[in-house]
Amino acid sequence: MNAKEIDFSSLFGPTAYQKLTAYVDIIAKWNRKISITSVPDSEVMQKLIAPSAWLGMLYAKEEIGVVADFGSGPGIPGIPMAIMDTRNRYLLVESGGKKCEFIRYCVGALGLDREKVRPLNVRVSAASQIEPVNRLVSRAAGEILETLELWKGKTAPGAIYDFFKGTDAGEEFERLKEKYPQAAMETLETPKWFENLRIARITCPL
Repeated sequence: MNAKEIDFSSLFGPTAYQKLTAYVDIIAKWNRKISITSVPDSEVMQKLIAPSAWLGMLYAKEEIGVVADFGSGPGIPGIPMAIMDTRNRYLLVESGGKKCEFIRYCVGALGLDREKVRPLNVRVSAASQIEPVNRLVSRAAGEILETLELWKGKTAPGAIYDFFKGTDAGEEFERLKEKYPQAAMETLETPKWFENLRIARITCPL
């Protein structure tokens, strides 16, 4: 079963689904002005929004604390996750000024709690005052090892790292293991409509 056959309104609930579709509309509108995403408008829900919202549903079952979406871009996966997860706090970390401006607009337009969903226009390598992060999630911010090196010293003890990846996550994990032998990875069990998209969960004492 692919994403086009899924009733996302039933899966995510009508109230959340209304916000998710409003977010899709905002992306399409802004994409005509600046490059928000290269994914066609007709595929944004299927490829970007729904997988992110699904992970947000998973996070909502836990008392995590602070979740950082690193390399948030247009707010993916952080905004859909925050729509589904009102329990935890989200830092949407994006170094691009225009995209961070877009994220701020979306937080307001979608009525998200600004105390719990906060955009940060920073480069992590140069940021000295990021509060300790309990969970890091990333979709398109580079290799696993490079990302963890950037966040070294900025995550809380016992932090967990979730990466949206294709089928090549194993190769990236092997490179991580070379430097951090105690690192462990599991691939989260996801719905079939994720197709080739995977979520690699990393635990790694840095």
